[in-house]
Amino acid sequence: MILTEPANRTALPALLLVGLLVGLAATGCTRYVEADRGPQAHYQTGFPIHDTSEELEQALESVKRIRVNTLYQTYLFDEATAPSETVRITHEVLATASDTVISDRSRAATAVLVAKEEGRLVLLTADHAVHFPDTIVERYGPEEEGIAVAGTQTLRSVSVLTQRTNWVVGLPELDPFRVLARDEVNDLAFIGVEYGELPDEGGPQVLAQAAGRPDRLSWGSFVYVLGYPSGYPMVTRGIVSDPQGEQAGAFVIDGLWNEGMSGGLILAVRGDGSGMEWVGMARAAAARTEDVLVAEEGAHEGRERWMPYEGPIFLEEVRRIQYGITLSVPMQAIRRFADRHRSDLREAGYELPRF
Repeated sequence: MILTEPANRTALPALLLVGLLVGLAATGCTRYVEADRGPQAHYQTGFPIHDTSEELEQALESVKRIRVNTLYQTYLFDEATAPSETVRITHEVLATASDTVISDRSRAATAVLVAKEEGRLVLLTADHAVHFPDTIVERYGPEEEGIAVAGTQTLRSVSVLTQRTNWVVGLPELDPFRVLARDEVNDLAFIGVEYGELPDEGGPQVLAQAAGRPDRLSWGSFVYVLGYPSGYPMVTRGIVSDPQGEQAGAFVIDGLWNEGMSGGLILAVRGDGSGMEWVGMARAAAARTEDVLVAEEGAHEGRERWMPYEGPIFLEEVRRIQYGITLSVPMQAIRRFADRHRSDLREAGYELPRF
């Protein structure tokens, strides 16, 4: 008698295993399956599932680091003999100062190349990064509820700008840039720079991403921020909050912030995954004001660190950055700024495209 049942029991699982292996060989191995996510917002609210490195690398070609170095000569006046704040500041008035000091004030920031034509470049950056006043005045005198009493103060010091150097870092062939137009309220500035023999290919590249619609950003929209914090080329990401805040299209993001990111490029990913759009500029981090006690200027000179300080103490107001809160300038404000100054830039020899 031949028993066949046990053989059938072992053959069936083996046949199933062979079938499964054949099926896998035929279909291949998939790393992930992209499910239908349904209707999407205008801009994506999640981390992009597609590779964005090539487009980000392209955008970084248009993001430049800029630097401004200045020298101020400061005239210091004794309180007992200081001239009135109402006096016209002339060389004769400055000559009565009890002492003078030289100080440097420098800033580094980010700028985005938006136009390139006939040997000239136009870049967009933050106004506070490139604006240095010609004269800075500090005063003695009484105050009422923190507000200076007009006409009763005297000059503590007058700082006069004596030297300034502007340049785009990493592009030694370029001449120093100059400020073409500025908007102090919206913190925007166009800077222009001339170049000589740079080739059309391989030289500075104009931003390729199209201008977007920040008014279509929503709570939780995902954005990239590109800039030069602390001098390093960097891409960071952020999540949009309060997309219709103080003005239409304005928004706040939680992107990482360090000094030098002012003027940084903000890109949002379209909801259909077809690419990125330029939706704004990183302006500044949120900050709070604090009062601190400081020694007089130059008090450390000639004094060992272990020696106690016994000189005068002053109250100084400082601003502390609140990291994780990045303020932006929306694309609508950039468009309006460009439209207001397009003809002025053309008269200066710089062409500006429509955004």
